[in-house]
Amino acid sequence: MEGEDTSRRGSLGWLATAVVAALAVVICVDAWAAIVASRAAQALSTNALRSAELADEMRWQLTRLTPAPGALPPLEPATAEALLRLGRDIRAYEKLAGSDAERLEWAKLAALSRELADAWSVGDDDAALRTATRASESAERLISVNRAEADAIGSQLQNLEWFQVSVNALAGALVLVAFAELARARLRSLERERTAAARALATLENKNRELEAFAGRVAHDLRSPLAPVEVLAALLARGGQGEGDVRRIAGKIVGSTSRMSHLIEAMLAFSRSGRPPAGECEAAPVLTDVLEELRPEAEASEIRIELPEARVGCAPEVFAQIVRNLVGNALKYRSAERPCRVEITGNLGLQTLTLAVEDNGIGMDARAVRRAFQPFFRASTDRPGNGLGLAIVDRYVRALGGSIALTSRLGTGTRIEVRLPRAVAASAVENVPRMVSVLKPGGGPSGGARSAG
Repeated sequence: MEGEDTSRRGSLGWLATAVVAALAVVICVDAWAAIVASRAAQALSTNALRSAELADEMRWQLTRLTPAPGALPPLEPATAEALLRLGRDIRAYEKLAGSDAERLEWAKLAALSRELADAWSVGDDDAALRTATRASESAERLISVNRAEADAIGSQLQNLEWFQVSVNALAGALVLVAFAELARARLRSLERERTAAARALATLENKNRELEAFAGRVAHDLRSPLAPVEVLAALLARGGQGEGDVRRIAGKIVGSTSRMSHLIEAMLAFSRSGRPPAGECEAAPVLTDVLEELRPEAEASEIRIELPEARVGCAPEVFAQIVRNLVGNALKYRSAERPCRVEITGNLGLQTLTLAVEDNGIGMDARAVRRAFQPFFRASTDRPGNGLGLAIVDRYVRALGGSIALTSRLGTGTRIEVRLPRAVAASAVENVPRMVSVLKPGGGPSGGARSAG
């Protein structure tokens, strides 16, 4: 679930980044287009249009300065004014000439205007006519160049507008796609939340049903030893029993209350198994202490032990409870047809210790194996117990981050493997000392040697 949340947050982050990037591109392109358009408009209005205006003015002055065929009239004030205006316009145009073609044509026109002024000064009508005609043609070409530049600037503005529209459309499409993906992601998130809520509700309902069933089983199991206590206490209350009868009744009451006490302790252990205390311990010494506690139950049984000396990542009382329930069940469900034999082995991984308890007892069928870890389930009702042992082991192991597996054959025996975390992950598992021991019927342990495995 955490991986899915991380992936979903990464996807939403990517979409948000895409939206921000698209908006940033739109803003940058619009700003750039506005600057370019402003400059182009300024060039169009200030340069191209002003150049065309000056070129028209120069053409008009050249028309005035073109003499009629025949004798050149004397230099009149109007003619002198036209020459002055032409020179002024040519000098003003110099600052506006932008392209190489425009500057080249301007230079030709400026030279021709000087030749025209000289022709009028000396009264050379042929030179004035010829020079005025050539200057007029140069002015026409200059006007054509200005118009071409104005058309180029207009085309540039149009292309810029289309480019701006295209970029805005693309960015808008990207933003729409991103928002659509965000909407889809939100819908998927809502669907997952709805599914998770439904799953949590179903889990809560299952837990409520399990709690009701648990309460019913507890009430039933407490009523069984409580009923004889009530009956026996009523007998004592009526009186008239002899000393022997009183002792016998008192013994039965003690037995019944003891069974209730054991059941209550088992239920408390089951309730605590989902929240094991923190800690770590050496596996082999704890196992030895548990086997010593179980020595009365292990009479006439052979217990073989081969366990690596390693620290497990759980408190000693938790590991003792796990081992006590596993070995206790192996001893409890022994077969009457053969001597009881229990093998306790362990294998080390880099981060885990796998503890296996195998017996040659009565075993279980497939249905019993499926229900073995259910609270209060008992594979055989003719053996003492309350059916909480394996349920406690299962909850402890899963709370510690381990795993448990059970295999069994009816009439052959049962094997349970518990994988527990090691206290410190090892870099290697070779050459780890192992405790090897055998508890034989009617005597103490034999062996007890340490070997390198």
